[in-house]
Amino acid sequence: MAKFCLGFSLTEALCLGAGLAVSGLCYYMYRKKKKTADELDNASHINIDGNLKDTLEVTPGARLQYAVVEGVVEPVGEPLRSQCHEDIVGVVHKVEVTEPRLGLSSLYSALFKSHDKPVLHKQVTSVPFVLRGSDGTAVQVHCPLKASGLNMEMLYKRFLQVSHGFSVLGWYFSGVKSYSRLETEEMLRVGTRVTGVGQLTLDPDGTLNLRPPSDGSKYFLSMADYDTLRKQYSAATKAWKRFAVIFALAGAAALYLHGKLR
Repeated sequence: MAKFCLGFSLTEALCLGAGLAVSGLCYYMYRKKKKTADELDNASHINIDGNLKDTLEVTPGARLQYAVVEGVVEPVGEPLRSQCHEDIVGVVHKVEVTEPRLGLSSLYSALFKSHDKPVLHKQVTSVPFVLRGSDGTAVQVHCPLKASGLNMEMLYKRFLQVSHGFSVLGWYFSGVKSYSRLETEEMLRVGTRVTGVGQLTLDPDGTLNLRPPSDGSKYFLSMADYDTLRKQYSAATKAWKRFAVIFALAGAAALYLHGKLR
């Protein structure tokens, strides 16, 4: 078997390389999640009330680079209306058609998920809205579609059977079977309590704004509260750190065992 300059065989090099590559990817994800978790821990938690403008007026630049606010969703002007429930209104609306697929081959299932859902159609619309505090103070929300964590309420879900025809041959060669289409409708409804995390600013005209941070920090709009959001990222950070260590040890163990058995 071929030897490399450091004395490793091809198999040993592959074992070590694969372990380090996966461990490196996990470590990258760990650092990314940890950065967001630390930013959430250090974010200023501000109440939306009459004192908010006073706080920003004495803050350099009339802004807080990373702040947490919680309020009730209220449209600025006419809200969006559900296509399936005319009595339901909101400020962000998503209609999506996906094609769930079942992997028939073990190779497809190994490389991808056993159930894949390519998006055939997706339409997301939004209207201007604010987060309103208990005393009527409002914060204008900017760029909601750029925010993470916006899991909206499911209003409609329907499966449509796919007409198979000659596609059976396609299943055979590709190892992927399309068995239905899924239509869904989701909405961020008026009156929903939302946690926003981002850059908080005060305009000269007195308008309060929440927008994506200018330093690239993660922008959030979430139906979960602040503590839940922090716990989610803290748990994700620990999980990715664990994976990084496990795969690094697995690569080293595989290398050691291969060397012992040669």
